[in-house]
Amino acid sequence: MTTGLGIAARPAGRGLVVQVTGILGDGEGDHASLRGVVSALPPPEVAVFDLREVQLLTVAGVRELLTVARTLGARGVRCGVVVDAGGAVGSVLRAAALPSELDVFDAVDEALTGVPRQPEVDSPSGSDLDELAVRFTSLTQMLIKDTTVDATLRRVVGAARSIVPGADLVSVTLRDPAGVFFTPVETSAVAGTLDRVQYRTGQGPCLDAARPDGPAYAASDDLATEVRWPHFVKAAAEHEVTAVLSTDLHTHGPVAVGGALNIYSTKARGLDDHDRHAALLLATHAALALAHTVATEQAMLHNQNLHRASESRDVIGQAKGILMARQGMTADEAFEVLSHTSQNLNIKLVDLARTLAHHPDSLDTPVRPRR
Repeated sequence: MTTGLGIAARPAGRGLVVQVTGILGDGEGDHASLRGVVSALPPPEVAVFDLREVQLLTVAGVRELLTVARTLGARGVRCGVVVDAGGAVGSVLRAAALPSELDVFDAVDEALTGVPRQPEVDSPSGSDLDELAVRFTSLTQMLIKDTTVDATLRRVVGAARSIVPGADLVSVTLRDPAGVFFTPVETSAVAGTLDRVQYRTGQGPCLDAARPDGPAYAASDDLATEVRWPHFVKAAAEHEVTAVLSTDLHTHGPVAVGGALNIYSTKARGLDDHDRHAALLLATHAALALAHTVATEQAMLHNQNLHRASESRDVIGQAKGILMARQGMTADEAFEVLSHTSQNLNIKLVDLARTLAHHPDSLDTPVRPRR
């Protein structure tokens, strides 16, 4: 497989065709390269990214394409991508249900005009593409319904077993705020064991993919000849694991999450290009769902805290009102009495206030604030 990224642009009437080759999303400069090629020329009416020679499209590559498309769209430039209709990149992009900023076409002339050619024959209803699209549509609907990170991750590893043909063992690696890696979900104890070997030795595909400054993915279709991760390779051989693919699960936003989706195969060369593309697309969905779930959990926690704070203010206000009415205190004096009493009794102010609200006569013995 060719490594690196190749980009070449050529005018096409009022449009611009950007031919991309190699691996898209394997380096930090890919986004700048794509945007730079387009911005270096007069703004076209349409920008077409020809991906037919792309050998591997990573999660980061999908994000880069969408970012560039949205940037150009804000300037009034329509964007499209051209893929090989029968290739893995085309299959996964069509199944991904990309947003309207980036339409998918089979030919450059279609993308330039925005009108796809009508197929000569209908695609068979039972084709791999149809099946993959249905699975991802169903997965997306289910992921949206999940409201906890644990439920989302369990859904993702289950989907990997179903969507990636070569997936025998699946796990997820996450990195906590202190930079410590851990495995929250796994489909097999063996997957967790292999993950922990990597955490312990500091080397392995899941660590490479999970690191913020690492590659978008790390893979080997033949671990018997792999030299990058000797400790992991030895452990994998002991468990008859012959191939591995780890792809990043990084999310962006106010609450960033770092991690990787890890897929292990026990079959000889069990993870081919189709498996890789399906896994990378799944990881894209998973990262988006994970970001949504984390945001949902944070919002729920924030709302709960606001609700508790509101309840606390209300009950303390009730307690102050009781003291003011029954003992003729001012609001400040009532609050001082409550604070002093909670300290003396070593109980929370809100708990004392709640007790007083339920038993108004509990402080009828005359008390005055300290002077």
